[in-house]
Order: sequence, then C-alpha cells, then structure tokens
Amino acid sequence: MLEVFRGLSERSRRLRFLGPKPSLSARELDRLVDVGCCGREAVTAVEAATGRTVGIARFVRESERAEAEVAFAVVDEWQGRGVGSRLADELAGLARKEGIERLRASVSADNHAAMALMRRLGPIASARLDGAVREVVVALR
Repeated sequence: MLEVFRGLSERSRRLRFLGPKPSLSARELDRLVDVGCCGREAVTAVEAATGRTVGIARFVRESERAEAEVAFAVVDEWQGRGVGSRLADELAGLARKEGIERLRASVSADNHAAMALMRRLGPIASARLDGAVREVVVALR
C-alpha cells in the first residue's frame, strides 16, 4: 500500500482520497491493509521487471448485504496502461465469489478514469452527486 501511495502525485491522491492526503496515518494504513478475510479483499498489480507494486484495488463488505465499497489506486506512471481495468476485472471476480452483487464507490466528480472503471464493472444502478463527490453503485455483471 505504501509503495502505491508513494507513486501517486498530489492530484492522484486528492482524487483517490477525495481531498489533500500528504501521508497515511498508522491507523489509516492498518485499515487499508486489513484484507484477506471477512469481506475485505484486495488485488495488486506488480511490475514484472522490478517486483514493485504499481496498483491496488480493494473492497470492503460492511455487512451481510450483497454490496461492498470499492477503491482503486494506480501509480501515476502506470495510469492509462490498462492496470486499473485489469485490477477491476480481478476484484469483480473475487466479489462475485463472495456473493457480492453490487459495488459502491465515492468518486470525485472530476475523476473520469474512476467512473470508467466503475462502468467496466457493470451497469450503474444508482448515482448521486453530493457536492464534488459522486456516490455510485454498480450492479456486477
């Protein structure tokens, strides 16, 4: 997670965290890496030549509902090269295996790449603009 965070520009961090984010606190980092069970999963993209993590996608299922919150981050130098799409596909597969039918995200209104990733996951079931943040729910294909 820290490797990906360090690879994000100030703009990318603002888009991902919906505001300025110069660093992650220990508590935030603990929450972000708490995956692997109990409705919390993540997939990463690793640069083959160096072993460096260049992207991460995760979901958190907050209850027994068939819905989970999703988030993506791809280091700046790898953006626009299909990494987010591949992460989205892998994460959607994991979500379906866990019985999740819908994924929800809070997306900066000007984050067109994130909206494209959400549309890749499935049709928009609902979208609501709240200031500069779009709350989006997609039905998994």
